[in-house]
Amino acid sequence: MADAAEVYRARPTNAEVEDVLAQRLVATVGTVSSDGSIHLAYVIFAHLDGRLYFETASMTRKVRNIERTGHASLLVQGRAAGARSLMVSVEGTARVVRGGEARALNGRLRAKYIKPTALPDVDRAWGRLDDVAVEITPLRRRTWTGDLLHEETQRELSVPYADIWLTDGT
Repeated sequence: MADAAEVYRARPTNAEVEDVLAQRLVATVGTVSSDGSIHLAYVIFAHLDGRLYFETASMTRKVRNIERTGHASLLVQGRAAGARSLMVSVEGTARVVRGGEARALNGRLRAKYIKPTALPDVDRAWGRLDDVAVEITPLRRRTWTGDLLHEETQRELSVPYADIWLTDGT
């Protein structure tokens, strides 16, 4: 039987983290507003050359916050081989990328998520709106997995772990 320190300090491997960051997932980006509150937003993202990128409009709160503080955080939850649930939290410096560099980054990011046949149309639609990219250079990365928590819970259950959760209509 595992104790709390084992359960909550279980860490995924670097290969598992890289696997999750390469997947088509939605991330939550966090920035600090001028009043000190945390602003959260969902974004699609790309992990390129050790940095994280997302696209947005230059008039958004997250861009204003990044321009003021130079920092952002990004949280991703996914599944990797060997991990039932894996979370990756990255905190780092952030910069707003503009012009041709932003268009190129946003094109690469969209290509990760959008079917090639639809990409030109999406580029036209989103390109008018999302005129910047944000680059996060990681300073700190925190990762964790729920494997041991799931295993400890399953030992106490008479049904599969997946069957204990309430769903719509049940």
